[in-house]
Amino acid sequence: MKILFLDESGDHDLINIDPDYPIFVLAGCIMGPEHEERVLAPNLEKLKKDIFGNKKIVLHLAEYTRDGKGYEKLRDKDLRGQFYAGLNKIIKESEFELVACIVDKKEHIKHYKNALDPYLLSLEVILERFILSLRDSKEKGVVIAESRDPQLDNQLNLAFLDLKIRGTRFLRPVDIADNITDFCIKKKEENIAGLQLVDSVITPIGRKYLNRKNFYLNYDVIKGKFRKHACGKYKGYGLIILPRK
Repeated sequence: MKILFLDESGDHDLINIDPDYPIFVLAGCIMGPEHEERVLAPNLEKLKKDIFGNKKIVLHLAEYTRDGKGYEKLRDKDLRGQFYAGLNKIIKESEFELVACIVDKKEHIKHYKNALDPYLLSLEVILERFILSLRDSKEKGVVIAESRDPQLDNQLNLAFLDLKIRGTRFLRPVDIADNITDFCIKKKEENIAGLQLVDSVITPIGRKYLNRKNFYLNYDVIKGKFRKHACGKYKGYGLIILPRK
């Protein structure tokens, strides 16, 4: 079995587009449950305990990059360096396949008169790649998405149900039902290692697209995790940018 840990960066609002971050990114880390439980989770717990003295703290990039509540120790330059070195090492050594979809919202509404919601569009793209990956490994899959709020979570559940009923451009409904055995939404407080991993890699993907420097996490390490074709190409396979040019 494989798990797709799913998270987002940016918002899916197509009316009030943030000029500083005019994109929406949905990304997923595909990982075996044994690796998450026996390798990733213990490695993250050790890093948290070593740096913060608390293995139960939940890593959230938007907070730890700003020394937010619970991360005040990162104001110490040396400790900060140790934390990011440790986190980059964990990302590099973890066994997972990365899939991400970037929607350039300004271009999206230019290209389509009735532009689809970026989250729903990205979800379709990510699930297609996940199922292709499952077929390659001849395994079944589970999707674990991070909770946002009750209304959005309900919309997400309905969107997945709709995909199971109508399929996608490239997948029949039976392809989704036969390959994905469960779709669940988990809260950040549940301290799920796979969700913290994808939370850490997703914003650097967006920043790279916007030609902004990633100060803390090594993008070359993240880039090396994208799902690839046999020839090594990752764009279109592990990284999808919409609308396509």
